[in-house]
Amino acid sequence: MNKYKKLINNSIIFAIGNLGNKIIQFVLIPLYSFTLTTSQFGDADFLSQIVFLLTPIVSLELFDAAFRFALDKNENKREIFNTASIILNVSALTVLLASFMIAPFFKRYPIILTAIFLILNFSFSFFSNFIRALGYVTQFAIAGIVNTFFMGIANVILLVFMKLGVSGYILAFAIGLFSGVVYILVSTKVYKYFDYSLFNFNKLIQMLKYSFPLIPNYFAWWLNASSDRLFIIMMIGSGANGIYAMANKIPNFISTVVTIFSQSWQISVVEEYKNKDNTKFISNVFDYFFCILILIGCLIIAFIKPFFHLMIDHSYYSGWLLTPALVLASIYNGVALLLEGIYAAYKETFSLFLTTAVGAVVNVVLTVLLIPVIGYYGAAWANVLSFLVVSILRAIEITHKEILKIDIKRIITYHIVFLIACSFPIVVKNTYLSSVIDVLVIIMVIFFDKKIKIRLFEAIKSKLKR
Repeated sequence: MNKYKKLINNSIIFAIGNLGNKIIQFVLIPLYSFTLTTSQFGDADFLSQIVFLLTPIVSLELFDAAFRFALDKNENKREIFNTASIILNVSALTVLLASFMIAPFFKRYPIILTAIFLILNFSFSFFSNFIRALGYVTQFAIAGIVNTFFMGIANVILLVFMKLGVSGYILAFAIGLFSGVVYILVSTKVYKYFDYSLFNFNKLIQMLKYSFPLIPNYFAWWLNASSDRLFIIMMIGSGANGIYAMANKIPNFISTVVTIFSQSWQISVVEEYKNKDNTKFISNVFDYFFCILILIGCLIIAFIKPFFHLMIDHSYYSGWLLTPALVLASIYNGVALLLEGIYAAYKETFSLFLTTAVGAVVNVVLTVLLIPVIGYYGAAWANVLSFLVVSILRAIEITHKEILKIDIKRIITYHIVFLIACSFPIVVKNTYLSSVIDVLVIIMVIFFDKKIKIRLFEAIKSKLKR
């Protein structure tokens, strides 16, 4: 299969798996706004961010190592599976015991439920990544749907009918993840891989050499992506964090696109990185990917104001003004993650960590400096600048290695388009008129961009032939 077609086909499969996920999460946004106060939602979001922070630390990032090593054809898949799963079982037991010990000191938060959420989060990551490496891309996608479907149902029951507040929010996540793990075990029969006699200490050392730099990398990435919530809570309050977190829900659509694409991109770049024409392949993918992210960002900007006006409780309405910065941060985040796939293919995880660490320092310093001046807008713009720094550092290093060629003029042009799109919701007072103008801008960009237009017509033509 043509490498571009394989990348697109895998992306479509992963998109189907993530589509249900994001539709349900989109539907849940109004539910959260009406069932949780801004303070409660701020606390719930804070706990979930802590889980995402601790996941790579307590799991030693072995789920990523298992995925990367299982992609190599000459590796013993059963050995990789059992070596990683034994360590993860020990981690799970440690987390559970620790939660019982610290729960009495943090009575405001559902600590034990959060610990269960954490254990299920890295368990789901391990099983889903492993089956993806084995080629179960359809089952991987469906597992995401199962996870989100049951999480959505649980949210309705626990928040609307049982009114469990923050505990219900956390428990709903755990129920979804548990359902996803059960589906993976049943549908792929991966449970047959369990044979702890296959534990290989030497293989564990190899995997840890790959995964260890990813732990501080993830921590630094968390500082880039989520530490803003912690600083907002400490410097402004949980209510402000609730508004900020709600505003972040819409730009997360870009993160969804990035997640979908990176799932197939990681497979493709590992398969292609040793080929002679890998530079052309990687450069073409980077070019289209960036342009598509900008256009999606413009589309979000076009409809964010009427969405907040019609669908979100009025106490969160001011959050729409945060959207332009949060969307731009998501775009730069997407670019950085695309480049991360190249580092992973070449197993250069330490270089990956260094670029992320620089971005984290920039983020923390700017967040602390800007929040006292412009409030949570400072946290948003600190995110933008930190992700921009990471993207630039990675792009420079990869281009110097002659793996990637970047069209600078095209990048600048699309930035100008994004700035124009952001100006209309602010300048044009009529909410719906500004949306129409932004949509027209997007259509014009697609029409005048020959590269995008040619690819679009080729895709339509191939579909009609079928």
